[in-house]
Amino acid sequence: MKDEIQLDGIKFWVEEDIIFCKIKSNFFESYNKTDVQDIFYNTISILSPGKYMPFLIDLKGVSCFNAIKLFKNLAFNGEVRRLILSQIFLVRSMGVKVILLFFSLIKKPFFYNKICSNREFAIKFCIKDNMVFYPSK
Repeated sequence: MKDEIQLDGIKFWVEEDIIFCKIKSNFFESYNKTDVQDIFYNTISILSPGKYMPFLIDLKGVSCFNAIKLFKNLAFNGEVRRLILSQIFLVRSMGVKVILLFFSLIKKPFFYNKICSNREFAIKFCIKDNMVFYPSK
């Protein structure tokens, strides 16, 4: 089963009990901070009704500035965090990864955020999270 929701510059889908999110650079031209929080909250609610799943956000298609902006918006948002099992940010470079880790250390997010630059590693982390949270699978 593959559920999918697509808006301008952003796509959400569920695969292997993981909520995936791919963001393109044009997404940030259309939405403000409140819109972004509402989009993520509502979309996650639709894709995972009553079930906690890891949330993998692919930021490889956006600039460093926009990756930081979205990270700050989501990593410290308690409403979105209550809907998901874990939050994994996939970034395009080690530089962006270091910057996001720095923000995590300073702001102390609502929950731990995993920041990866390797897609396969990020997916393995999500699968492991699911196995820990739902051990009967």
